[in-house]
Amino acid sequence: MDIGRTLPAGINRDLADELLTFKSLYETLARCASDCIVEVDSQGCIARFNYAAESLTGYSAPSMVGRSIDDLIEGPAATLFTNELHTDVRTVGFTVRDTQAHPIAVRGRIVSLSRDQQIDGWLVSFAPVRKVREIEQLKNELVSTVSHELKTPLSAIKAYTATLRANPELYDGQREEFLAIIEQQADRLSRLIDDMLLVTRVNAEQLLRRRVEIALDTILNRIFSEIAFDAQRHSVARHTAGVTISGDPERLHDIFRNIIENALKYSPAGGKVTIAATASAERTVVDIRDEGVGIPDEHLPYIFDRFYRVDSELTASVGGSGLGLFIVHALVRAHGGTIDVRSIPDSGTTFTLTFPVRA
Repeated sequence: MDIGRTLPAGINRDLADELLTFKSLYETLARCASDCIVEVDSQGCIARFNYAAESLTGYSAPSMVGRSIDDLIEGPAATLFTNELHTDVRTVGFTVRDTQAHPIAVRGRIVSLSRDQQIDGWLVSFAPVRKVREIEQLKNELVSTVSHELKTPLSAIKAYTATLRANPELYDGQREEFLAIIEQQADRLSRLIDDMLLVTRVNAEQLLRRRVEIALDTILNRIFSEIAFDAQRHSVARHTAGVTISGDPERLHDIFRNIIENALKYSPAGGKVTIAATASAERTVVDIRDEGVGIPDEHLPYIFDRFYRVDSELTASVGGSGLGLFIVHALVRAHGGTIDVRSIPDSGTTFTLTFPVRA
């Protein structure tokens, strides 16, 4: 029954309105879903075909509705759509054909639709096997990366706490040193958790809460008060006086903290970090330059990818989740800005960030 077209005689108007509301909600969810969703009626004909299915196969929904599911699925579809009522969702693998008759291997789930304990159709959701494998690989990378990054500070916290507990006679100076290390490692854990939470907001595109004009030095002063910065190891030159920047102060803090921490982490002792900014009526441009290990050319196209890290002897000793520059790139784009990078191995890297001036 298509309640969007025909109302049975005698149906209560309130019930009809409720049914139409549910129909609208169902169709909206189907359109918004990132997976392909195809509804098949009890006769094996396609009843609904969502946007994701259109994008994957090249077929339009109007051209597919009413056609046999055999026109979409390669091989006999009868093995997927049986008259046996299944109350559980089944995971299936099959192949669909696009408009050019190219086969696309997919993995999906199928569930029977029933009415009065009889098969009334099926609902199938699926995605390309390639996409499924990418998601699985991403999950594995997430677990591996987070496990490693959590283990290091937790091990340090446990070791120093155990030492303090076993040696209550430690001098005050030693106790303060150990407590400072514990606090530093706890802050590292907190930063990792914050990064993971921010990544979920990146994916949901819920990044900026507000936009104001703020002095760049205000942001930088806060950052240098928070990070473990050794002025004896690295000199920092700032040419930012009087420069303002337009954006969300918290997200701007995340952007510049990530880049500045990287500049300090990957710079050898004595390396200089320079932060220079200029502003005009239309934009603010900030250059952050270090004298560190640099980034080889073959890695530059990928440094803003999630979990991507440049593996080399120079970076092996430096921890990191591979999320920092991914977050930076997303936050800069959310501000309507751009980020460029230039790097020479063994000589240093320069990040150039451009932000539009907006009220």
